[in-house]
Amino acid sequence: MPPHRAPSDVRSFLVLAALGAFGVALALGLSATGHSGAAVGAPGGAGLALLVAACVVALRLIRTSQYEMHRAQHAAGLAFAHETAMKAAQQQAQQAHDLLANALDALPIGIAIYDAQDREVIRNRCLGAMFPALFEPGKPGDTREATLRHELALELLAEPVADPERWVAQRMGRGESGTQPLLQHYADDRWVHTYEVRTASGHTVVARAEVTDLVRKEQMLAQANENLSRQSTTDGLTGVANRRKFDEMLSIEWQRAARSGGSLSLLLVDIDHFKRFNDHYGHVAGDECLRKVAHLLAGCVRRAGELLARYGGEEFVLLLPGADMEHARDLAERCLQAIHRAHIPHGSSPTCDHVTFSIGVAQVYPAGARDPEGLVNAADTAMYRAKMDGRARFEVAGQADWDIDKDAPRSHAGQLG
Repeated sequence: MPPHRAPSDVRSFLVLAALGAFGVALALGLSATGHSGAAVGAPGGAGLALLVAACVVALRLIRTSQYEMHRAQHAAGLAFAHETAMKAAQQQAQQAHDLLANALDALPIGIAIYDAQDREVIRNRCLGAMFPALFEPGKPGDTREATLRHELALELLAEPVADPERWVAQRMGRGESGTQPLLQHYADDRWVHTYEVRTASGHTVVARAEVTDLVRKEQMLAQANENLSRQSTTDGLTGVANRRKFDEMLSIEWQRAARSGGSLSLLLVDIDHFKRFNDHYGHVAGDECLRKVAHLLAGCVRRAGELLARYGGEEFVLLLPGADMEHARDLAERCLQAIHRAHIPHGSSPTCDHVTFSIGVAQVYPAGARDPEGLVNAADTAMYRAKMDGRARFEVAGQADWDIDKDAPRSHAGQLG
């Protein structure tokens, strides 16, 4: 069995054979014409024919070999060009990656990009600096889900997560179009804004920006606004609500009671002979007396939603949403007992040797035709009636107190009915 030859070996063999035949034919031809200049005989003609045939075969084989060599050279050139293009593409891709990495590293926010299979593609240095326990330098990153679970395991958040699985599932579901950024408070008292965006290719871009200074400034501003709002509705001397706050709450509670059909009660408390107190002890002592009275009345208010306010001068008002007359009378009695136990000296009072109250009590169902000013006017009229009846007591507003005009004088008992 002849040995196997590659196509190039076969072509070489045929070329050599053709050349050998060419040599034999040439020898025969020469031998045929070499006898004494005799004419060419039959052997000579056969040798020449064989010589021509050998030449034709040799030329064809040479041309075939040249064509195959050209094809091989062309294929080699294409392979070299492809390899060169691949190397150039790889270099360009690496340059683009390096450019992206350098650009991300220059940003003051932490960024990580995950592919559609949740594998980390790239992250910048800032993210590692923000969370060194989560992202170790030089170590390939975990999946986004694994990172979230690691964050919970390290207890990095300021507040514990009640349902970790639900929290992770919610975070993994974020990133759709329109998702709002997430503000997170961490255990080291840092605040971080987290943006999670999903691209059309299925990648997820996570950006984290520390906003601690901004949040603290907002908190300080909110606290300042709250303090300003409180100051605008708080009496500066006594610390209880002021007249402005009372008017606001009276309107709100009136409308609420009118809608629900509930009742609304009000106590108007006046310190007896307070002008004489100021004249006797001085205004500094008078201010201290007002503070003590405010503290005392605040201690008498027990229900949520009830409001104590300084109405003006030495007058205080207690607004009682939903209270019936029985509750209002009980509260008035508690106030009288409290001021009696406090026993604040009043050396110039013709009524008693200590500070006392005169209280007017009124109660109404706002669903009727009356108005909030009528409630205040009725309680005020009842309070002045308590003064005319000897002070240190409370009086409940009757129908006559509701009917009296708000501009009618309160200084004479006969005019009060």
